[in-house]
Amino acid sequence: MWLVNACVTVVGAWFVNEAFARLPFDMPYAVDVFLRGVLRLVGHSELANPDDMEVLAAGLYFLLALVAVGLFVWLVNWLVRGFLARRSGAGARG
Repeated sequence: MWLVNACVTVVGAWFVNEAFARLPFDMPYAVDVFLRGVLRLVGHSELANPDDMEVLAAGLYFLLALVAVGLFVWLVNWLVRGFLARRSGAGARG
């Protein structure tokens, strides 16, 4: 079951990221500062140019989508398990 959950999470995050990437907007200043700080921290300040920053921001957005979709999949699993447990428990008391 964990493999299905992982696949649903990755595919869902891919679709969320694709939908987000199609929106017309400039990179927020906070994202720019965060990425430049991380690049300086890991010692790769040479990647802080406009071409690479766009790709790094897309990767960051994918990771955020992966976390959000993963939490959603976990919540759905938790709710379904609770519903099935109550349903089977009610039938056994019958």
